[in-house]
Amino acid sequence: MTLLRMLCALCALCACGLIQAQSDVLEDPLKAAFVFNFAKYVEWPESASGNGPLVACVASGDGLAAALSQFDGRMVAGRSFQVQRLATPAGAAGCHLVVVAESAVRRSAAWLRQLPAQGVLTVGDGEGFIDEGGMIGLVRSGDRLQFDINQPALQRAGLRASSQLLKLARNLGGRTR
Repeated sequence: MTLLRMLCALCALCACGLIQAQSDVLEDPLKAAFVFNFAKYVEWPESASGNGPLVACVASGDGLAAALSQFDGRMVAGRSFQVQRLATPAGAAGCHLVVVAESAVRRSAAWLRQLPAQGVLTVGDGEGFIDEGGMIGLVRSGDRLQFDINQPALQRAGLRASSQLLKLARNLGGRTR
């Protein structure tokens, strides 16, 4: 009887892990769509703009990077959207947007300190990202995916979020909606 209980408990744990893994797989394309749309509703300074591609770099997060690659080559404000993987913050020199995926969020403060100060939009996947100086933080609220915006960090980087994007944010630099 004890063996049967242990087997049932093990099956239940495996099922919970499978449900969580399935949830993450389904969540990555949604997060990627959020990131792509952030690029549409943020204005970069003239020094970071131009005719070249708008480069989105993903730190860690293989699933998110793969999901975001579906937008590779699409146009954003007259520029081609390109997705690259980013191994270290030092490689972010050519990036316009850096996504710090959930698996790297524990190191997000270190990442943020090493990124260029101007013209780089930072998007993090997890609670507290904007508190560490990130600009847009993707957060789960129940079964919904929402985002917070750190307006002072955007301004310091010379970036400007559209009013439409600001209206949709759950939290604007400390003001929860």
